[in-house]
Amino acid sequence: KPHMDMRRRVYVGSICAYGGFNWVAAEALGPGNYSLFGTQLIPWCCGTVEYGRTGLVIGAKRLLRIATEDGKDGHGVKPILAEILKMPFLTDTDFLASTLWPNNPSLHPPILYGLFKDWDGTKAYDPETLPTLIYADMRTESARTMVATSDELCAIVEKLREFLPSNEHLKNDFSMFHCVNENYKEQITCAYDAVSSVMSNKAFAKHKIPYTKVEGGVVPTLKHKFFETDLPFGLCTFKDIAVMIGVPTPTIDAMIEWNQKLIGKEYLTPDGKINGKDAGECVLPSRYGLEPKTLEYGNRGSS
Repeated sequence: KPHMDMRRRVYVGSICAYGGFNWVAAEALGPGNYSLFGTQLIPWCCGTVEYGRTGLVIGAKRLLRIATEDGKDGHGVKPILAEILKMPFLTDTDFLASTLWPNNPSLHPPILYGLFKDWDGTKAYDPETLPTLIYADMRTESARTMVATSDELCAIVEKLREFLPSNEHLKNDFSMFHCVNENYKEQITCAYDAVSSVMSNKAFAKHKIPYTKVEGGVVPTLKHKFFETDLPFGLCTFKDIAVMIGVPTPTIDAMIEWNQKLIGKEYLTPDGKINGKDAGECVLPSRYGLEPKTLEYGNRGSS
C-alpha cells in the first residue's frame, strides 16, 4: 500500500483468487483507483522439481476465468494476463463465483478426511496400508466425502442465486464433475462421474499425500497447506456464507471440526458458527460486515 499511487489505475491481483481475495484486499488497501483481479484457478497443475529453482507443469487448464470486480473486466486486465500466461482463451467471472468455485478446499480436506477421520492424531500407520497419490489413489470414503462436499457447495450457490438473481456467474454449474471436466477434458480417461474424473485425470496423476516418518510407521504431515490453509481460507469461508443464508452443511462442518482439532485451532464452535477463539485467522465475509446482497462487491461497492 505505501508504494501505490491511489490516484492511478493499478492492477492488484492474485493467482488464484479464492477465499474472498477482494474482501481482504479492499480492507488492506482502503479507498483508491486500483483494480482488483485474480485467476479463478491456477493456470496450470504444477509441482516442484528443485525448490526455488525448477518447476514442472503437469497439466494446463483448457479454460481459465479471470475474476474482476464487475465480473466483466471493465478495466481490461485480460489482454495483459493473456500475454503473460500465454493463454489467449481467458474469460470472465467475478470474485464471489471464484471464491465458491471447486478448488483445493473441495478436494484436499474431503480426501484426507475420508482417510483419517478416525485418527487420534498420534498413532502411527503402516505405510503399506496407505495410499501414496492423493487423487489417483482415492478411496471409497474419500470419494463419498468429496461428492457430499460438492453437493453442499452447489446448495450454497443455489441459495445465493435467490439473493443475487442478476449475477450471471452464479448461474454456472459449480459441481466437481463439471469443474474438473471443463478444465481437463482431454486429460481425463474416464469421465463417468466426479470420482472417476478426478482419479483418471492425467494432470492430477503425480500429486502425493505428505507423510512424516515416526516411530512405528508414518503419520499425515499436519504442517502442510492441506491442513493449514484449505480450512481458514476455504471451508470456513464456505461455512460463514452458509450460515448467512441458512444452508445446512453437515459434511463441511464435520471436516472443519476434525481438521481444527488436529492442528490445535478453534474456528467452528458448538453453536454452528465460525466464532471460535481462532476465527480471526479465517476469511469470513461476516467479519467484514457483509450480507448476502453485498457479497459480490464487498465494501468497495459496485461503482
